[in-house]
Amino acid sequence: MKNLIYALSLALVSLATGPAYADNCMKANVADQIAEGRLALGQFKDAADRPESAYILLLPAPACLSAEDPDERVESTDKIHIFSSDDAIQGTLKGFVGKTLLVRGTALPAHTVHHHAPILIDVSEIDQQ
Repeated sequence: MKNLIYALSLALVSLATGPAYADNCMKANVADQIAEGRLALGQFKDAADRPESAYILLLPAPACLSAEDPDERVESTDKIHIFSSDDAIQGTLKGFVGKTLLVRGTALPAHTVHHHAPILIDVSEIDQQ
């Protein structure tokens, strides 16, 4: 009986904390999502074994991504692949390697072999910390 009560208590706590967890996650395909971490330039191989590089934000604490589509949700990651569709911002990224940054932009789930972290951010703003 004690085990049943304990199991039910854990289930209720999990249900009660589920939405709070989602509230703390970045939201997929929504602008103005924020992440902070140290920027690194990672070296990877594509599906054809060709080298490619990507800017990876190394987070001090895990991040998550909420999305309507369950396949786009990310429960936890300690890295985010960042890029910018704004050429002026993209051109500045190399100068931030090794530095701690706060980035703002649209968060996306990874969906190709060219994405090198579970979450991507199309950066619209960068602040060095």
